[in-house]
Amino acid sequence: MTTRIFVWALALLTLGIGGTAHAQTEDSRTYFTFSAPVQLPGVTLPAGKYLFRVANPGTGRKVISVLSADGKKPLAMLHTISNQRTEAPREPEVRFMETPANMAPAIKSWWYPGSSTGYEFIYPRQQALQLARATSQPVLTTSTETKDFETADLSRISGSGVPAPVAADEAQAPAVASGRAQSGEVASAGSAAPVAAARDPQSDERARPSARTQLPQTASWTPTVGLVGVVMVLAGAALALLRRRTA
Repeated sequence: MTTRIFVWALALLTLGIGGTAHAQTEDSRTYFTFSAPVQLPGVTLPAGKYLFRVANPGTGRKVISVLSADGKKPLAMLHTISNQRTEAPREPEVRFMETPANMAPAIKSWWYPGSSTGYEFIYPRQQALQLARATSQPVLTTSTETKDFETADLSRISGSGVPAPVAADEAQAPAVASGRAQSGEVASAGSAAPVAAARDPQSDERARPSARTQLPQTASWTPTVGLVGVVMVLAGAALALLRRRTA
């Protein structure tokens, strides 16, 4: 009986290793299905299913690429800053600003499951001011009118047009996530569709002289190494019991 327990534990842990290795894609790709139009910075998406992914996993300010569900048609390249919450969601999640009934709801932030650090979208100033007036809440935008979202100074603009500076590169205190939530679906590494190369016209010229020569760092192997160690210990114990029984 003891030997059977070890064998079953060994099998379960081996399956766990495979699951851990394929649980998350490097770019956190996620599907969201919207039953009505939704707003994002500079674009309104019709009702439908879309693929969200991190286009630059190895850099500071993250750029989120939004594509058609099959990953073949790029629809938007959106700049964000980190958004810290007190508890990590169990499912992928977006949070909406509460807009009036005659205005498409606007997505404020996106979180990947298991991570309390999400992505808050940076809206163009005019769109941000319109949303701030409609929602009576400050909206993240640039401090001045610009299309350079990658390096621009940021602020949160109120409905009256008053901006409050935002230190985007400093660690933010975790806060309770607010706004209406909608869950999505993680696209696993094995089932995710090929993704078209999404381009950001604003950064093409800046990126050309300093092309990257290394791939971004992938997820840590620490959990897998730990599981392998446990498997080896259990396997050794199982073999020792078998030898005692046959001795």
